[in-house]
Amino acid sequence: MKTMPMLDQFIQRHQLDADYLTHAEKYFSSALLSIVAHQKQAKKTFIVGINGCQGSGKSTLADYLGTRLSSEFDLNVAVLSLDDFYYSNKQRNELANQIHPLLRTRGVPGTHDMDLAKATLDKLCAGATADSPVLLPRFNKFSDNPYPKSQWPIVDRPIDVIILEGWCLGVQPQLMKDLIYPINKLEATKDKYGIWRSYVNQQLKQNYQEFYQRIDHWLMLKAPSFDSVQAWRLEQENKRQTLQQNTDHKQQETFMTSAEVRNFTAYFQRITEQCLATLPSQCDWVYELDNKRNIVNTTQPTLTTSATTVD
Repeated sequence: MKTMPMLDQFIQRHQLDADYLTHAEKYFSSALLSIVAHQKQAKKTFIVGINGCQGSGKSTLADYLGTRLSSEFDLNVAVLSLDDFYYSNKQRNELANQIHPLLRTRGVPGTHDMDLAKATLDKLCAGATADSPVLLPRFNKFSDNPYPKSQWPIVDRPIDVIILEGWCLGVQPQLMKDLIYPINKLEATKDKYGIWRSYVNQQLKQNYQEFYQRIDHWLMLKAPSFDSVQAWRLEQENKRQTLQQNTDHKQQETFMTSAEVRNFTAYFQRITEQCLATLPSQCDWVYELDNKRNIVNTTQPTLTTSATTVD
């Protein structure tokens, strides 16, 4: 298929095969057009949320939608990730010392700067201008710290659509009784008394639900199960390493081994499974994936019409 220059750049950014555009056109165009239609009716900046577990392709989808919205529909778009709002290593060390050692590792609710996240969305919705620009936070996963503010992108014009993606975006807190028993080795050995998971759940209840209410339109990339996450996350790590090796700018960076990836993803298991079980019914579009990330079914749960199946 003939592509636009911006889509060609998108393919290069994400190291994708050109076939991605063919599949994306088939599966995501209806959602894209629904975003455009809703945005035209909105009287404020329209916010789209994308949920997907690690490695599901949510950041790629966010960039794809942003690229097409800006290039084909002449909309001003800001693309953000919940990952961009992680606390610094120093801040997480303080949480670890004060509350529980597992909070030293970024990822779960409670390790994001939600005040910054709320303020950023609110400033974008209020309208950025050349005289009153808005900085978009960016987090450097190689250094495990936010990039210096001098490297944050600057928005200096009103934004029509914000696309926000995140692995736990939209998830609801669990009932206290569901927190009693550990669900994996990490929880059983490192959180024997449930202090960490209870804190995470309480943070989800206190600081995330009101933030999620800002989102107008929801998409979900639904993994078949948590078992897929480890393999996808390892692919991500390998892709990051390849990308770093192919860049001119070299810096001291470390990458996780397969064993380290298994340990890292254990932090996310409880909430990932909660997302898979509860979030689909709350979304406008759900894309069900197989183990190879192929879309095997597309549904619109929030619509009263019957869900459609895509072969």
